[in-house]
Amino acid sequence: MPAQIQAHPFGAVLKDIRASLNLSQAALALELGSTQRHLSFLETGRSTPTPSFLARICRELNLSVAQRANLYAASGAHSPYEQRALASADVTAALDMIEARVLNNWPFPALVLDASWNILRCNAPFLIVFAPFLKAAGAESNAPANLLSIMLSDAFSGLIQNWDEAVSILYFRLQSAAAKDPLIRELFADARRRGRFANLPDMLLSQQSVPVFVPVRLNMPDGTIVEMSSLLGKLASVQDALVDGFEIELMVPLTQTSETRLLCAAKPP
Repeated sequence: MPAQIQAHPFGAVLKDIRASLNLSQAALALELGSTQRHLSFLETGRSTPTPSFLARICRELNLSVAQRANLYAASGAHSPYEQRALASADVTAALDMIEARVLNNWPFPALVLDASWNILRCNAPFLIVFAPFLKAAGAESNAPANLLSIMLSDAFSGLIQNWDEAVSILYFRLQSAAAKDPLIRELFADARRRGRFANLPDMLLSQQSVPVFVPVRLNMPDGTIVEMSSLLGKLASVQDALVDGFEIELMVPLTQTSETRLLCAAKPP
């Protein structure tokens, strides 16, 4: 009897990517200019992909850097998409560049997060405004503080005047992040168990319309209220899978009063 065919890691990764794109084997074959039989053989391990076919998958499906790196790693072929260690000289240089060229030129709190929302870099305004929460989060230790842990803490969430309104933005952002990162998934599940989002269903049902922006109204120590949102982004030319997961968050005041107050709060004592 013929030996049983063992599924190749590449086949599992390809199948996962196909499922994430909601494509059948036939539809994916059409996208790639291949055949359903060929894709079936790849997914079951009967065939292995050629370098040109790997490149075609990455090109035609517009995969993320992380997806490309996973695909090449699973295939066993040489991968041009190296995933460097966080402590490597290249990643440190990239973070230093982002801090110097972006964060330090932003007048309001700004930071770089990894996929788990650990704070990898931040600017002086962030350190000043968030100092009490960073201390409570153990930022003096070697491990980086986690922004999500700070936001879900009693100390921080208690200062958000419109928590029930703002929490919907956080909830849906976390839903997306939790699908990709185990720590976010764990913190999200814990927050749900503790009832952090308990009022969300009633709030969503009561909405007749939604505004252009949902501000976070943060009570400052002097009793004034700052209305903020965030700009989220990343460098478009990143080709490292680890750095591709970094997110730059620039906090934005939504009113002139909030801008003035935040600039004052962010000044060194």
